[in-house]
Amino acid sequence: MKKISSFFGLVRIYLSYFLKLTDCNYYPARIWIETSSRCNLKCRFCVNEDLPPDMKGDMDLDLFKRIIDEISGKVYDINLFHRGEPLLNRDIVPMISYAAGSGVKTRIHTNATLLNKELSRSMILAGLDLISFSFDGYTKEIYEKNRSGARFEENLSRIIDFLKIKKELKSKKPYTIIQVIEQKGRLPENKIGIQKKAFLKNFKNLPLNKIISRTPHNWGGLLEMNGPDDKRKRHDRVVSCTFPWYSLTVFYDGRVFLCPQDFEGKICLGNLNNERIDEIFNGEIIKNMRGTFKSGIIGNTVPCRDCDRITRKTFLRVPLEYLGIFIKDRLRI
Repeated sequence: MKKISSFFGLVRIYLSYFLKLTDCNYYPARIWIETSSRCNLKCRFCVNEDLPPDMKGDMDLDLFKRIIDEISGKVYDINLFHRGEPLLNRDIVPMISYAAGSGVKTRIHTNATLLNKELSRSMILAGLDLISFSFDGYTKEIYEKNRSGARFEENLSRIIDFLKIKKELKSKKPYTIIQVIEQKGRLPENKIGIQKKAFLKNFKNLPLNKIISRTPHNWGGLLEMNGPDDKRKRHDRVVSCTFPWYSLTVFYDGRVFLCPQDFEGKICLGNLNNERIDEIFNGEIIKNMRGTFKSGIIGNTVPCRDCDRITRKTFLRVPLEYLGIFIKDRLRI
């Protein structure tokens, strides 16, 4: 029944998006909750290092619990990450555990540099549903070029240890993904394939569920994309962003924003220190933004005007890049 309920919830969201309804009398399906906006790396395809010191911090556990108490039974899942490295928050395991105990599915995207065997075991036992390791390069040379401050062999070993513990515990969760940014255009396709095949040998007989290759995006225009890495080409036709109809993004301090591409926090919808999720998701600011996308005229709206996400190819108005992933997420767990 949970799978059926999730499917019809997805259909409801899709119809609201397809019809461009400005009033959405439901909770968002997914919420990005920024457990930390701090990061311990300086990565080539990320703009975190440009954030000023007063925009960096960790979410308080009490605020997190208040959010979970409201959304329990209403929101499908939460991403416990946004602009920073989630494992920097010392309460990350209690956060996972509290959400899991409330029936809220949890997902983490991490650079793995802070992982150790104790933390790996604790996150698995806490009930984490999905973990995605950001590992941008199949070889030491490419990885360390993209991930300034990280070491290829050390991080690979941490991920392997995590998978060994998952296997030892005989746990199906968390669903485990390695995400790699492939530098297509810089290397021949066959060479990338050879590198990938050699890289995957590291995980033989380990419970790695999936490896995903991605191309970088421009973070709402904050990251300049040039040359062969800029795989997404701009089209004359601008498509409606899906975020205003299915998600919200919460910064570590409780402020709520339109989407995770709004890295600098330009479109603030409200504040969970004195408002509720349902009030914000159906407030005037987000309704106006839905109306803006309905009109097809973005104008000077920042960061939307510079975002490469609204120029993506679509199927039935849904971006192809995430359509399959989004549906599988709803039916898999």
